[in-house]
Amino acid sequence: MARFDAAHFPFLARLRDATQRELEALPTTRTRPRQRLLKRGDPVDGAYFIVGGSLRVYYITDEGREATLYNVEPGGTCILALTSSFNEAPYPAWVDAGAAGGAFVRVPSASFRRLIDAEPAFRDFMFGAMAGRIFELMRTLEEIATTQIEQRVARYLLTRKGDDDRVTASQTEIASELGTAREVVFRALRSLAARGLIETGRASIHVLNAVELKQAATTRTSTRREGVARPSKRNRPAT
Repeated sequence: MARFDAAHFPFLARLRDATQRELEALPTTRTRPRQRLLKRGDPVDGAYFIVGGSLRVYYITDEGREATLYNVEPGGTCILALTSSFNEAPYPAWVDAGAAGGAFVRVPSASFRRLIDAEPAFRDFMFGAMAGRIFELMRTLEEIATTQIEQRVARYLLTRKGDDDRVTASQTEIASELGTAREVVFRALRSLAARGLIETGRASIHVLNAVELKQAATTRTSTRREGVARPSKRNRPAT
């Protein structure tokens, strides 16, 4: 059962006993898969600590496309909620539960502010989470500015593949993660499949050659030539 405890958040063991009991007594909120939790402009009251599933934080471009900023998994917290709550500012993005839903504990703003002042372990966790996420966002922005879409798709597949070398995701989901159009993802998957690096199916992608896929993730390709070999039926990109 997902709980706000030291198994998910080791810093809890370094808090005073009364504080630890206070936090562990907070209720856990469980969400449906892909449930909308926050939208841009919403007020935020407190910090969200993820104890199960995941949350996806994203923005929407002027063209109406979704682009993921980051995902929050068990043991993590949403830094945009932290900053919005601390500054009493509206939430600047959107948050949905992940594909398997999510579970989180919310520490109200008043408690959050008190614990920041009174508990060094709590404060260290918060500042560490913010610093780590800021560097991650900087890498994401740099990647968007300097990396070709085929490289980004290759990196996405490498980071999301399971122990069986498979990624369960549709073209639309990948496009939303990367902030691009589904047709662009389709072309990138078709190119990688034609080179024998992946095998694609319906909402599923099998990484066949992780070594060369890593090379594709770091090497800029030349301008795409017409007449690229069409993938076989079994390699037809996921929809």
